Amino acid sequence: MTKDWLTIKNAPLALGLLLLLSLFLFQSEELPDRLEHWLYDQAIASWPAAVSDQVATIAPDHWAAFIPSVAVLVVLASLLPRLTPTYILIACLTTIGLSISGYLLVLIYLQIQLPVINALLLTVIAIPIAIGFRLAMTNRFLNAHLDDMASAPSLSLPQPAKRQPAQLLEHFQALLEPEGWLLSENGELLQIHGMTMAQSPHLPETGQWVHQLNQSWVKLERGSSTYVLGLTLRNDLSREVTQQYLRRLELEADTITGSNQYSAQAFSPRLEKIQPANKRLSQMQSFIEHSFEHMPDGIIVTDELAVVRFANRHIEDWFREPMPSLSGMPLIKLLQGHDPKENPPWHEVVSETLTLNESRKVNLKVHGRDFILHLAPVTLPGDSQSGIIANLADISELREQQRQHRQVIDFISHDVRSPLVSQLALIEQLKRDPSNINEHQIEQLGKLARRSYSLAEEFVNLARAEQLSETRFYDCDLLAIVENARDSVIEQAHEKHIRLELNDTDDLWLQGNAELLERAVINLLTNAIQYSPPNTTITIQVYQAGHIAGLAIADEGSGIDESELPYLFDRYHRQRHNEIAGNHGTGLGLAFVKTVVEKHKGKIYVDSLPGEGTTFTLKLPIADPMG
Repeated sequence: MTKDWLTIKNAPLALGLLLLLSLFLFQSEELPDRLEHWLYDQAIASWPAAVSDQVATIAPDHWAAFIPSVAVLVVLASLLPRLTPTYILIACLTTIGLSISGYLLVLIYLQIQLPVINALLLTVIAIPIAIGFRLAMTNRFLNAHLDDMASAPSLSLPQPAKRQPAQLLEHFQALLEPEGWLLSENGELLQIHGMTMAQSPHLPETGQWVHQLNQSWVKLERGSSTYVLGLTLRNDLSREVTQQYLRRLELEADTITGSNQYSAQAFSPRLEKIQPANKRLSQMQSFIEHSFEHMPDGIIVTDELAVVRFANRHIEDWFREPMPSLSGMPLIKLLQGHDPKENPPWHEVVSETLTLNESRKVNLKVHGRDFILHLAPVTLPGDSQSGIIANLADISELREQQRQHRQVIDFISHDVRSPLVSQLALIEQLKRDPSNINEHQIEQLGKLARRSYSLAEEFVNLARAEQLSETRFYDCDLLAIVENARDSVIEQAHEKHIRLELNDTDDLWLQGNAELLERAVINLLTNAIQYSPPNTTITIQVYQAGHIAGLAIADEGSGIDESELPYLFDRYHRQRHNEIAGNHGTGLGLAFVKTVVEKHKGKIYVDSLPGEGTTFTLKLPIADPMG
């Protein structure tokens, strides 16, 4: 018989055979006869009046003598394999009590001495045998599942410390694209490009990187060989970050083992499988959990009733719902209130995903941000039912780019084409009748050309500001920038008899792009001049407030309506009352100013009252707050 007999299906037969074998062993002793006489004597002593002298005794070899033993054997063999050890003990004690009670009832009322000791012995020996049998089945069950866990595919993430130096170099070349590299084994060069062994510094410890400017070196040991690996990194702003990344890599295995480790072989060789299997399972679970948690998109997993069972941190942040309230919330309830008008209601989208077992893709807006939601059915573990896995991707930036693209097309098709069409029409008119060219027509043509140039310049400046990065920053003096901007617009101010008053201060040094900052100040000054009446004053103030360099430009113009303030820095936005008054702007000047300020990690504020003037305030971080 193989170990396959240790199953619930075969348990009654197997346990019955064990009990019969054990009972047969007991029959070789005189114990059953002595116990039978002892039990009868105890009954006589306890109830002498109830038991007569003419009690009929059934012989041990009579067929009726086997009835109690067979009944108990059938009951125990059928019942005990399905019980836990605690309930096995309770069932056996109950069987013993019932057997003795039945023996006494038959003895007292029927005056028949029925042999019951074999049934009692069966019940007593069934306790250790059934518990042992139960443990044997449990052990077999655990062994089978441990074998399955040990043979299951594991998450294979080989550590860098176990990789060969040539493989490490190959990976570094693909990842970092170094300008040079070197690999040697026991002093013999294996690979070299743009580096020499003479450049290698002293490497005291294995696995520890040594950095010299843009060169990084490390010593590795693999078996009996000692390797030296060197990289020449790109000498740019990413070099220091790359070298910090290299320091964090563990390229040498830790040979120290914990002293508290012990072998489970002292208990059972099978138990040795528990620790590695449990570790692999924990690693896989942790890897999956961290992967879902740190995905760039929001992830939701529901059960077969579309109830949320898992959501990563993006869902918590975007929907502003903490995880305790998310878990157990119906997906439809979470999505309600964010229904896009052009799509069916959420209950149809979600229910069709489950009932039709088909994917769905929906656009929606959550708290002002644009998303695309992809719903797909997923088979639940251990079940034939399907749940839903939902992927929520933030496309706000894409939608903004599309909006800006449409604005650019509208701007070019209207604002840029309009003066060009007027110029072409005027030129055609002059070509038809060149004898009637007058000064007014020439002036009008120049005005249209200047407007076209201004539109193109503002558009190009805004594009340059949007592409500005800190790699193009350098030390620049805010006061000098403001003075240059003032000098650039002073002629415009004189034409309107406007006085530019600069409140002088000490030099304020910034880390930034002086050219674009000056263009931003010129835009603010040009607007102040354009919207100020003649014979007024524009005040320019440069100041320092803690670690902040400030610039305030105040005019005495017509001011800005309160309804216009929220849209003042939007692209292509022009103030309505200025358009009516004939002051046609490009709608890009203030958008350019705000972009430049934000690229310099600063802020811009505007204070205005209609009829009392406007003040624009720029606040920028100074270059060296501790200086």
